[in-house]
Amino acid sequence: MANKIREDLVKRLKEIQKNLDDSKEIGAQKLEQLSNEVKKSFDKAINSLDFKINVFNELKIRRDNLRAWKISSLKTFFPINFKYLLSMPFIYGMIIPGLFFHLGLEIYHQFCFRLYGIPRVKSRDYFVYNRRLLPYLNWIEKLNCFYCSYFNNLLRYAIEISGRTERYWCPIKYATKVEDTHSQYNKFVDYLDAENFRGKWQELRDFSDIDQLEQSKEDKCDFVKKQS
Repeated sequence: MANKIREDLVKRLKEIQKNLDDSKEIGAQKLEQLSNEVKKSFDKAINSLDFKINVFNELKIRRDNLRAWKISSLKTFFPINFKYLLSMPFIYGMIIPGLFFHLGLEIYHQFCFRLYGIPRVKSRDYFVYNRRLLPYLNWIEKLNCFYCSYFNNLLRYAIEISGRTERYWCPIKYATKVEDTHSQYNKFVDYLDAENFRGKWQELRDFSDIDQLEQSKEDKCDFVKKQS
């Protein structure tokens, strides 16, 4: 009888011990799961905070850049120095005679060069406006760059047209040395070379050298395009 009671007690104690062990294991699992959830929530909150801080910093940077751009634009458009304001009508007013000059030059160029058989000057080789692509310039500065580029390119274009005209009509070098001559000047007849002047003049009216040079440039461009 006593042995039976002892066995029952031992059995019950084992069951209680097992239940306690199971409870501890379940509690540990729940605690670990809760800890993971808390960690995930914390990480999510931190990431959200970092994102908001980054967005805030980005907006602040953009605001500062916009403010700096506005200040720069205002300084560019309304120069503090009075002499800049005073000279603006004379600078931008030059667009009117410049356009008339360009129109008259182009009429002469297209009509007379065809009539004389002179190769026409390719405007794309002279009118370049890639400074407008610079990202550190505001729109007013880009407009000014475009304006300056137009006039300087127009003058270079006109010099080449006048140089080819001079080669056709009067290809004689000056008696004194001239700086910054046009592309055709070095081909001209020497100042005192009267003996060979007529013959060389007729040779210079043959513009096949320019045709060959331009064809060579086009071939190189085509080659580069094919390679790319």
